[in-house]
Amino acid sequence: MHTVALLLSRTVLAAIGIIEICMFARAILSFFADPESVLLTFCIAVTEPVILPFRAIFSRFESLDQVPLDVPFFVTWIALAALGGFLPTVT
Repeated sequence: MHTVALLLSRTVLAAIGIIEICMFARAILSFFADPESVLLTFCIAVTEPVILPFRAIFSRFESLDQVPLDVPFFVTWIALAALGGFLPTVT
């Protein structure tokens, strides 16, 4: 049982790492790359399903429409980092 939990934890940590790398690449590429770039499109396709629930939650707060930052993006990044920090202690 311990082996299964460890394997599951490492798999989730690897997925979180890949998503975080894609989020970082998306943030950088959004400033410099062509919006139709294959790499940017890939990063959006990987990260948007994870960010979408946070977008739905934060869309209820109209005051955030005036903030120049993508708040759900950053909250997702923080949530993934927190989850990644929590998982190793579970196993």
